[in-house]
Amino acid sequence: MEYNVYELLFFLICYAFLGWCMEVVYMAVRTGKFCNRGFFNMPLCLSYGITMDLLILVIPSLNGAYVLQFTAFMVIVSAGAQLADDMSVRVTGKKLWKNEEHSIYAGRKLGIVYTLAMSAAALTVLLLIHPLLYVCAQMLPDFLLKILVLTILILLAADLLVMVYTVRKRPLLQGMQDLSEELKEQKRTIGGWLAAHVWRRLTKAYPNLKPADAEEKSGYVFARGLCLDKIIWVFFISALGGDLIETVYVKLTADIWMSRSSVLYGSFSIVWGVGAALLTVLLHGFSDKEDRFIFLGGFFLGGTYEYLCSVFTEVFFGTVFWDYSDMPFNIGGRTNLLFCIFWGILALVWVKICYPPISGWIEKIPPVTGKILTWVCVVLMTCDVLISAMAMIRYVERTEGMPAGNRVEQFVDEQYPDEMIEWVWPNLKIQ
Repeated sequence: MEYNVYELLFFLICYAFLGWCMEVVYMAVRTGKFCNRGFFNMPLCLSYGITMDLLILVIPSLNGAYVLQFTAFMVIVSAGAQLADDMSVRVTGKKLWKNEEHSIYAGRKLGIVYTLAMSAAALTVLLLIHPLLYVCAQMLPDFLLKILVLTILILLAADLLVMVYTVRKRPLLQGMQDLSEELKEQKRTIGGWLAAHVWRRLTKAYPNLKPADAEEKSGYVFARGLCLDKIIWVFFISALGGDLIETVYVKLTADIWMSRSSVLYGSFSIVWGVGAALLTVLLHGFSDKEDRFIFLGGFFLGGTYEYLCSVFTEVFFGTVFWDYSDMPFNIGGRTNLLFCIFWGILALVWVKICYPPISGWIEKIPPVTGKILTWVCVVLMTCDVLISAMAMIRYVERTEGMPAGNRVEQFVDEQYPDEMIEWVWPNLKIQ
C-alpha cells in the first residue's frame, strides 16, 4: 500500500499522540497520578510517530520474510528509543531515563525485554489500529486532511520554539531549591512564566530531574462488587475461555483443530463473552438460591440469547455461523434443547463455582493498573470488532460479485482476502 506525504504525516501525528497516551498511562501506573510525560507541551511524543511511520513503510516490503520482519521490528523500535534518548540529552543536557532499559544496543536483558514488549505493542497497533486510521484518513477530504496536518505542524513548531526558549533561558539547574527560587523570580515576565511552567512539568514527568512523589496509599478496591469494570473483565475472561472450550470440543468430536474465534485477531468468542456477562448480571442475585432456579434461568436465558445472536448475524451481515437444523428439538436451526440444557448447566457452574473466585482475582488487581488495562482492552476489542465487521461485509460483497468501489474497500480486500476470512470463520455461510 502506497501513502502520500500528508497521509504519512497524519499517521505520524496520530501515533505520536497514542505514544503520549501510553507514556501517561505508564506514569499513572507508577505514581497513581496524571502526568504529562511528553517533552513537548502538546500531547505528542514524536519518537513513537517516527517509529510507526518507519514500520508502516518497511514491514509491507518484507511480506512473507518473517525473520526479517521480526528483525526490522526490533531494530526500528530500539532505534526510535535511542533517538528519543539522544535528543533529550542534546536539549536538556541530562539523561531523562536509563538508555539500557530502552535499547537492545546496550546488550542488557532489560533492554531486550523492553524492545520485545514494544515490538509486540507496535505489531498490535499495526494490526488493530492502523487499518482504522487509514480508513479515517481516506474518509477525510484531501483539503481538510492537508489543513489538519499543516495546522498541527505549525503548532508543533511553535511548541518547539517555546521549549528552545525555555532551555536557553535557564539551563538545567543544579538543585531543586535553586530552581524553586528562580522560578518565583521568572514568573514576573511572560517568558519567565512560560519557562517556569515548562520546567515544572518536566520535573514532574521525569524522575531523573526530580524525585518522584511517594505513592498515596488508598483503601480503594478495583471492581468491587458487580460494576462495569467487573463485567468487562468477565466478558474478556469468558470470551477467551469460551473460544478455548469450543476449540477443544471440536477437536474431541470432529478430530480437527478449527478456529472458533468471533474476531480476526485473538482467540475471543463474542457470544461466550457477552453471554457470561449477561448471565452474571441477570443471575448474580440468585447465587444464594437453590440450584434448580439457576439452572432454569440459564436454560431459558441462554437459549434465547443464542437464538437472538443467530438472528442478529443473519440480519446485519447476511451470514450464518451455526446451524442446528440436523439436531433434534431445534428451533429454526438457531438453538436446540440439548444446548439449552448446556446453557443451564453452564449457568449453574458459573454462578456457584467459577464466578466467586474469578471475582476475587479481579478485585486483587491494583486500582490504577486495573482501570487502565480495562479501557485499553475495550479500545482494542472495539477496533478488532470494527475491522472484523468490515472484512466480513466485504467478503459477502465479493462473494456476490461486487467489486471494490473505493480505496477503503480496496484496502480491506487486500488486507483481508477470502483465504483469511475462511480460515478464521470456517463455518461461515452466506444467506
